Amino acid sequence: MEFLIIVTVGVVIVAVAFLFPDREVRGRHAAAEQAGEPAVESVAAPTTLEGALVAQLLASEITSGQYRAAVARIAERDDERNPLKFG
Repeated sequence: MEFLIIVTVGVVIVAVAFLFPDREVRGRHAAAEQAGEPAVESVAAPTTLEGALVAQLLASEITSGQYRAAVARIAERDDERNPLKFG
């Protein structure tokens, strides 16, 4: 019984911690509001070809068919450069 109480209290603490917004993000938003600028979150640039393709797909710069074809070409190139060896 004590174990269940401890686990329940732990779950409640974790749930409450996730409900509070990040202090760093709130600080940036408050500083931007004081300066009269819109608060813009910085987005990291993709560091891999796959990441760049996903970014293009999400930005609707390429279609899903183009994305699948590009990923298939990447897989073929990877298979030629690093063939899987058994035994």
